[in-house]
Amino acid sequence: MKYDPRVEALIREATVRRYDRRTILRRAALLGLSTPAVAMVLAACRQAEAPGQTPAPPQTPAAGQTPAPAASPTAEQATGGIVNVSNTLGDKQIGNPILNGGDYWVEWLCFSKLVKYDDKGNIIPDLAERWEYSNDGLTLTFHLYEAKWHDGTPFTAADVLFTFEKIKDEKTDTSYGSRLQVGGEWVTWEAPDDRTVVIKMKEPFAPFLYGLSQISIIPKHLLENSSDINTDPFNTKPVGTGPFKFVEWNPSQWIRFERYDDYHKGRPAADGYTAFFMKDTNAGAAALERGEIDMMFVPPEMQPRYENDPSFMLLNYVYYTPITLAFNHKHPILKDLNVRKAIAHAIDKKSLTDTVTKGRGLLADNQYAVTGPLDKYNDYDNVNYSKEYPYDPELAKKILDDAGWTPGPDGIRQKDGQRMSFTLLTYSGFDEYKNDQVILQQMLGAIGIEIVPQVLEYTTLEQMWHNPDDDPLGRAMEVQEWPHPFEQDPDVYNELHSANWPPGDNYMWFKDEEVDRLIDLGRTTVDPEERVKVYHQLDQARLKTLPALPLYCAVDGWVVSRRLGGIPEDTPSIRWYHRAFPEKIYKKQQ
Repeated sequence: MKYDPRVEALIREATVRRYDRRTILRRAALLGLSTPAVAMVLAACRQAEAPGQTPAPPQTPAAGQTPAPAASPTAEQATGGIVNVSNTLGDKQIGNPILNGGDYWVEWLCFSKLVKYDDKGNIIPDLAERWEYSNDGLTLTFHLYEAKWHDGTPFTAADVLFTFEKIKDEKTDTSYGSRLQVGGEWVTWEAPDDRTVVIKMKEPFAPFLYGLSQISIIPKHLLENSSDINTDPFNTKPVGTGPFKFVEWNPSQWIRFERYDDYHKGRPAADGYTAFFMKDTNAGAAALERGEIDMMFVPPEMQPRYENDPSFMLLNYVYYTPITLAFNHKHPILKDLNVRKAIAHAIDKKSLTDTVTKGRGLLADNQYAVTGPLDKYNDYDNVNYSKEYPYDPELAKKILDDAGWTPGPDGIRQKDGQRMSFTLLTYSGFDEYKNDQVILQQMLGAIGIEIVPQVLEYTTLEQMWHNPDDDPLGRAMEVQEWPHPFEQDPDVYNELHSANWPPGDNYMWFKDEEVDRLIDLGRTTVDPEERVKVYHQLDQARLKTLPALPLYCAVDGWVVSRRLGGIPEDTPSIRWYHRAFPEKIYKKQQ
């Protein structure tokens, strides 16, 4: 019989979970296995159950075949076993977490930061056991845990300094430089001993600890002699200090991790993780329902199928910052504020939101989700995008008419020989974003603007973001989350300050002096109440300058198979499960 990876997967699953004959037959039916294949599974499971017998190890798949996933724990084994997950953002094949394009599962599982945040927005220890500021707020001292790299080498303060120096090195392909700067100038660092790191800055800097929570520490002893850190073999064989260590990387197919027993914060719950690279969430859902993976991210349009399925837990969260229509401000047409205003008036955000989120999204009229940790920075008294830019196609047409953009023979507006035609990009993996493109194409087409949707692999789009020579005509607008401050701190220097144009993360080339000033002020205002006032001013400035148009806050989620017996506590995205959302709008998952 021809090799079928589903047979191997079911044999392994049934053996580890001790399925009875009825369960095996039900699972085989769901997989669509032939009668000979079912017989093979039953025979293999009988052999495995024989006294004194040990199940045979899985066979290596034939060339081009999808590997059978490692077994997941049963309810009784919820603190152990291998957890299989999907990754729909593509295989970047970069395991160095300080480099642009680094794989996020590698970063989350293999590496540690000095500090990190819990699900409630509190900063907590990671590699730093404790820390303190000087009285003037200019010196920050970290006291480090005794930890080990996965190869057994002791972790020391020298590794922290080496990481910072590599980020500062202009030859390093990284976007983390702004995390180590205050007022555009680099902070300084030193290590008086192996367990202490001292950082000094020229002025108090409120989000600095958050910035450090984004920087994974890399090993000096493995990279200090590298001729080029961007291409070093380490990038595909990473070694960290995190709870799981790298085992194997099969490009574009899977990456495997196993528990690191010497992890300095205690034994991890799971025995390991396997992340399978899948082309989109549809492929992931098929694998989840075949029992090949145990958990996956699910966009809104896919969530209804799991709401009442007893085999799965649907764990919802409201994304903390809106999905936006982001404008490329280097584009010769879109740099005109009037054009951006006309586009804003042409979009029926409520209809868009209800359609693409299946009625589950929250209309976004401010910068941050009302349910998230950044809600206090929303200026509700003065900022409401739906009131400032109400849906009014006739007003949108008038604005464009007044600006000299008149309909041509084909209905598309033109001026001085230019057609008002824009590319609208997004990244693959989510039908939601593709649906956004189609609806926006229709709405903007109604006022004479041609939209050309393009869906790119995330890695391809990411390369364009950080390319200073990227052509703005080929990337006029995007549907995505830009700009957002990465969860816990409102600082948007990285994505909105003009000093951080590509190769930095302000890849939409926005520039406004008042916005720059307020971003700088927000970074140096330490008093919490005063800082809120600064960001309310920034909220108003963004409303008037339209770097991007907030559309909606999506209700995203993870689906977890009940085979796990619970939520794996060392899952990197566990923090999202604790996000609340309005009970009056969304049904709570029981």
